[in-house]
Amino acid sequence: MIDVKLKTSPPPTVDENDRQTKAKSLHILNFSKPHGLTFHVAWFSFMIAFTGWYAIAPLKPYIKSDLKLTSEIATSDIFSVSATVVFRVTAGLLCDVIGPRRVMATLLLAGAIPTALASLIHNADGLYASRFFIGVLGATFVPCQFYTTQMYEKNVVGSANAFAGGWGNLGGGLTYILMPLVFNAINSSVNNTNTSWRIAMIIPAGLCIIAGLMNIFLADDSPAGDWLQKKKSLENDKIKEVHDASEKQKNDAYVETSEQIESTKKGKFTELSRAFFNPYVLIMMMQYACTFGVELAIDNVIGGFFITQFGLENTSGNFIGAVFGLMNLFSRATGGVVSDYANQKLGMRGRLLSQFFVLLLEGIFLIIFRFSVDSLTSAIVVLIFFSFFTQAGCGTSYGIAPYIDPSIYGTIAGLIGTGGTLGGLIFNSLFAHFSSSIREGFLVTGVVVVVMSFTTFLLKVSGERIIPIKRSK
Repeated sequence: MIDVKLKTSPPPTVDENDRQTKAKSLHILNFSKPHGLTFHVAWFSFMIAFTGWYAIAPLKPYIKSDLKLTSEIATSDIFSVSATVVFRVTAGLLCDVIGPRRVMATLLLAGAIPTALASLIHNADGLYASRFFIGVLGATFVPCQFYTTQMYEKNVVGSANAFAGGWGNLGGGLTYILMPLVFNAINSSVNNTNTSWRIAMIIPAGLCIIAGLMNIFLADDSPAGDWLQKKKSLENDKIKEVHDASEKQKNDAYVETSEQIESTKKGKFTELSRAFFNPYVLIMMMQYACTFGVELAIDNVIGGFFITQFGLENTSGNFIGAVFGLMNLFSRATGGVVSDYANQKLGMRGRLLSQFFVLLLEGIFLIIFRFSVDSLTSAIVVLIFFSFFTQAGCGTSYGIAPYIDPSIYGTIAGLIGTGGTLGGLIFNSLFAHFSSSIREGFLVTGVVVVVMSFTTFLLKVSGERIIPIKRSK
């Protein structure tokens, strides 16, 4: 049974001091360690990472004027997600080795540096370089999801992943509100737009540093605590078992341990290959490209689209654009809850059906948006609908991901996350191609998503498909 509650008390199925058991329920307002506090640190860290990752997007009109850019400003959107492709794969591998806490903290602290240094750029090359290195912050999604997967049981992990990822993605909308407000506050004092946007970049950098430190001092890698100490404890238990065993058992254990050491020597590359060449992982990567990837691309263009399409002033256009990101308050989480509920009713087939219908509706509303932008009211209404399904698709995707190959979930989560980033790269390039007519970019994107929704019928997860295939004897 799905158990998601708005309570401050610890989950009844897990003692708040239990260091061995995953939680079987998600109490949204629970801040006790290890489960509740880590959950909140996870989504908050990812949300703050967005404020640095997308800080430049709402300021593009001022940056474009200051640096005297034309098409380069759209090209920089591609650089903003390109580095994240590499860092997400790396983050997944590292989470399996050293745990999510160290990975999340490192990414946030490292990403704060280029975010602050962006205030020093003076040409297009500098903009490209800064947005590329700021892209390291996009990899924080992987430890965010790794945290929640370690903390929650399978009956609620889809919801936990969706809430954490969705509330983290709120950062996209928050940034469209935060950065114009910070810019306006600074500009009211210095009365120089060129100086104001540069000073404004310091704020998200500082927020990333604070979030990084929160991970170090407040979060836990798993219910058992520190990841490396947990691994060391397991190794010591194994040594004790061998010490207390008979000679034959010792020899068997030695052979087993030798095999484990030899396997370790092959490195994480073996796991990466195993995951990458799993056809179902590849399908999930493509589908996540059509959810989170689409979200990343739209985050870069939506504010500017409303400003240009309807002749709005910068702050108003960005505030409307913020609606897209702010829908994550509930949309992605709804996708996870729906996935968990469908799983209760129909098993894994229910999760797959949820994925198919959410992707299909996302594509349909993206296509409708192309034909609704003659009126500001209709454009906002359709924006709300395609925002919901785009983000809900992220939730349903990570309701499926933990079951593809549970033993290497960290690596798989990293690859699927990378698929989302690759999608961001592809769809950012698509919108850059249609920079003179962004509405056509929405049409093409919608068609691609509709087509990709049908690949759900090819997925086989935990031995189940949407349509069971009976083999003749």
